Amino acid sequence: MAETYAMHCAAIEREGARIGEVARSHDLSAPVPCCPGWTLADVVEHIGRLQQWFAAMIERRSPERLPFAEVDFGLPADFADYPEWLVARQAVVAKVLRAADPDAAMYTWGPGGTVRFWARRMAMECLIHRYDAELAADSVTAFDPALAADGVEEFLVNLPSAETFTPAVSRLRGDGQTIGFGVWGTEVDWTVRLDADSFGLVGAVADPDAVVSAETVDALLLLVYGRIGVDDPRIKAKGDADLLEKWFTNSRF
Repeated sequence: MAETYAMHCAAIEREGARIGEVARSHDLSAPVPCCPGWTLADVVEHIGRLQQWFAAMIERRSPERLPFAEVDFGLPADFADYPEWLVARQAVVAKVLRAADPDAAMYTWGPGGTVRFWARRMAMECLIHRYDAELAADSVTAFDPALAADGVEEFLVNLPSAETFTPAVSRLRGDGQTIGFGVWGTEVDWTVRLDADSFGLVGAVADPDAVVSAETVDALLLLVYGRIGVDDPRIKAKGDADLLEKWFTNSRF
């Protein structure tokens, strides 16, 4: 468990630094193709604000959700200063995480109720938004495979708890239909079941109603986060097409 927490802390530092590096050397007004309406500057601002919010809650071991208004983000007035702002704040966030007890109890919107939840959540935010930044700059690099696989699982574990800020998730209901997620050449790695009043990960199912698999775990992570679709050549889909449409229409956050 200590190694996992350290992996997430290292990922936050590494992926955040990469976002700053991309932002320093590219046009901040460049659009993010997979996020309509967003620019590279928006990615930098979003990840900078979000990390500081996470870190403020961790530092306080907050027992409830901290209002954004209570966090001093120190956002620069000039877009040109965003990269340096992000890098500077990143160092502060890293210190807070490294100093925290990962098993300390605090507010989380998903399962866990400890600092660990936020370290993992923050690592995945940095990872996927690093892709957004690189895509805007036309300089996409690969994910760490272990971190990408952890990201797929983290997404599927936490998605059922995301209804408060992603209401569409409440439509992911059914009568026991199952969807398998995996990588080409392997068995299905994760299976989700949609029940009448809930949905979530379950154990292996011999014959899921639908299966989506990806050429790489990178592509699978991008798929579950809505950065690419099932029509991408790196994705194969089979089984109940309506079930898959229902999933991908309502699962993005």
